[in-house]
Amino acid sequence: MSRTLKLTIAYDGTNYAGWQRQANAISIQQVLEDEIDAIVGAHNPLNAAGRTDAGVHAAAQVASITIDHPIPTDELLRALNARLKAGDIRVRSIEEMPDRWDARIFAKGKTYRYAIWNGQQPSPFLRHVVWHVPHTLEIDRMQRAAQALVGEHDFVAFKGRGTDVLTTIRRVLSADIVEMNIHTDEPIALSPLAEGTEPNGRLLRFEISGTGFLRHMVRTIVGTLVDIGRGNMDVDAMRAIIESKDRSKTGQTAPAQGLMLWKVSY
Repeated sequence: MSRTLKLTIAYDGTNYAGWQRQANAISIQQVLEDEIDAIVGAHNPLNAAGRTDAGVHAAAQVASITIDHPIPTDELLRALNARLKAGDIRVRSIEEMPDRWDARIFAKGKTYRYAIWNGQQPSPFLRHVVWHVPHTLEIDRMQRAAQALVGEHDFVAFKGRGTDVLTTIRRVLSADIVEMNIHTDEPIALSPLAEGTEPNGRLLRFEISGTGFLRHMVRTIVGTLVDIGRGNMDVDAMRAIIESKDRSKTGQTAPAQGLMLWKVSY
């Protein structure tokens, strides 16, 4: 008898061509499907709540799968993680779900986080998960600009090229950027900076929640916020860009490595 399962997955996307299976590159979906196939003896496609791009990470990606195998979920979890030997993909949980439950269709919203290291060159332990911006950023300007994102808007100006969607209207529930209380680039296992030592930068975190997002939408928003924070664009530019619906008016597109799918809501 077939069973529908919900997988919650964390991964470092640095070495992968995104979530979606591709013909000429290794993807998160391919690795997981191949290992599940080896355990249950049949191919079973995974359907994710969102398709993260190459280099993008996830703390709690959600995917659904239907299998025809009696293996208990706890045993499948242990066996699957044991086979993921690279260590950059881990399945956090596996749950039984009602028949025909779908991770994408039933998702009510998503939360993304984007990390910016503002200052001197970041620690090598952070390089895969932050965007290094050496220029001074005025966080209050960025915070004010982010508020223009909240609500239901046509975000076509922030849509990446090569995407085909029925509508570019999306609802953003919250958007904010804060400075995290991390003032050292030392790895976790070592001592923090000595007393009186000046930190070489600061960690900024942009968090945005909404009912859905367009391809590259969050990265283009972050790039625009950085341009606003540097003083290269007015604080009111974010609202003006949304109203213009003009892709050429946005700021730069932030690189993939700072972006993380943080949570999927159901």
